[in-house]
Amino acid sequence: MTAERLGQQLRSFIRDVSPAPVTQLVRKVLIWKRNAVFRPYVSMKRIHEESFQFYTGDSTARMWYEGEHHEWMVEVPFIIDHMLSATDTVFEVGSHHGFHLIPIARRVSRAIAIEPNPHNVAILKKNLALNSLNNVTVVQAAIGDSVGRIAILQDTNEGGVSSGGMSDLPTITVDLLPLDRLAEKFGIPQFLKIDVEGFEDRVLRGASQIMRHRPKIAIEVHVDWIARYGSCVEDLLGLLRLDDYEVWILGWPAVRVTRWAGEDLKSYPPPKFHLYLLPRENTQSNPNRRRFDAD
Repeated sequence: MTAERLGQQLRSFIRDVSPAPVTQLVRKVLIWKRNAVFRPYVSMKRIHEESFQFYTGDSTARMWYEGEHHEWMVEVPFIIDHMLSATDTVFEVGSHHGFHLIPIARRVSRAIAIEPNPHNVAILKKNLALNSLNNVTVVQAAIGDSVGRIAILQDTNEGGVSSGGMSDLPTITVDLLPLDRLAEKFGIPQFLKIDVEGFEDRVLRGASQIMRHRPKIAIEVHVDWIARYGSCVEDLLGLLRLDDYEVWILGWPAVRVTRWAGEDLKSYPPPKFHLYLLPRENTQSNPNRRRFDAD
């Protein structure tokens, strides 16, 4: 049995037998212990002909960005090849430590990196400095459909925004903003990347002005976690208005990005799938059009 699997079983046992305050305390201890034995390090990463330095600042980052068979090995090359223009302004909602953003930011005019967790923001800024990315602005906030404050899970590996069924998980409270508020400050983005652990519909509900401009969109759809917040895949698809776009999809496990053939997206199994949306008129004039048809 792997250490990760053992840890999952231990967390499940604690949740089942302990009162919420005790469970929360034990979880905090487990998080502290996991991070206490971890030693941060800098290594050279390579994604699709892009090499960059990366500061791996905690055990979650090591788990997500080391080794093979991660979805970013398919996702990031597709975005670089088919979705970016040199003049683009990019909003990345859920930047974590900047692993996806670094190769993307090199290909565009400006990027707004949006991340709510202060621990992650500190590491994100280190990675931007390591790679001399002066065209990236960091916004420390959660993104939703209103302005205020909201509780997020302290442990990124457990998810993002806290919900009613997570009273045993340690949280921190952060600022909450709609994307349209950021668009007033930074301008309408041409490319929108969303990875928010099930909070996708709230992000889009707070981006109605941006969506009127039909930006290019890369979104991770958390089939299982979206229900945490009273939504579902069908509601999310309605907000995306797929008829306006040429749609590509990356299922799970992540093997290959393929053109959407009209199959029922609500039938995709957990845990998640990725959608890549290109406004239809953009695909007509895009110099990569031939490559799309060949994939």
